[in-house]
Amino acid sequence: MSVVGLGLAALGRPGYINLGHGDDVADASLGGMERAAHAVLDAAYDRGVRHFDAARSYGRAEAFLSSWLRARGLRRDEVVVYS
Repeated sequence: MSVVGLGLAALGRPGYINLGHGDDVADASLGGMERAAHAVLDAAYDRGVRHFDAARSYGRAEAFLSSWLRARGLRRDEVVVYS
């Protein structure tokens, strides 16, 4: 069985992987980045992704993932989080 997961480095800190792509972020405010992260997480979840990778070095990734899990009412047994 293969597992598809989503790494959140670029969602929590866009410059982490894509240096020089600051203009690619439509709304770089904290709220805007969180909304964008939630949209990506929603799309991934809707397509069956249940494994997520977040770490302190990924900027706000852990906070965005946490707020998304709470907002969607997802329980610990419904997703796998790596950090």
